[in-house]
Amino acid sequence: TILYFGSVIRKKGVLELAHIFNLVNQQNPNARLIMAGRDVIDIQSKKSTRSLFEEILTEEAKKQVLWTGSLPYEEIKSRISRAGVIVLPSFAEALPMTWLEAMAMEKALVTSNIGWAKEVMIDGETGYTVDPKDHATYSKKVLELLKNKELADQMGKAARKRVVAKFSTEVVVVENIRFYESVVRP
Repeated sequence: TILYFGSVIRKKGVLELAHIFNLVNQQNPNARLIMAGRDVIDIQSKKSTRSLFEEILTEEAKKQVLWTGSLPYEEIKSRISRAGVIVLPSFAEALPMTWLEAMAMEKALVTSNIGWAKEVMIDGETGYTVDPKDHATYSKKVLELLKNKELADQMGKAARKRVVAKFSTEVVVVENIRFYESVVRP
């Protein structure tokens, strides 16, 4: 199972995911994509992101996509825990909490190589960072993690270690205190 989740389904990265999933589906017709998050209307086309996404999917791939809509946080956690791979393509991320949440739950991710990606992810160690426009490479990395559970588990454990070491409350509080002390000291 492949899981995409977000508080809002963002059009651009999600539409790349449709192309990516078509390629995944060609190689692994049993792979399921779960789309968790609220649908939105595209301002230009006046169509929903879901309908734009489905226009891109092949008929075979459409059969393997489950749209959950918005879910309570406990259900999101349950879905993350059961997923084989978490995919989070995006073109506009600051510090992505969805990435940190999945990493904290020991999940390997295939994310974008934009924004804070290099601060959060270590490509090839905690998952993969790929340009979402490079559909072939992105799908290859997803398929690799689906096929190799041992690798996915290893990356998931490394992901959790990274979150604890770099982004836990204890670490962030100490760093913030140091920063503020450096600002207020003459």
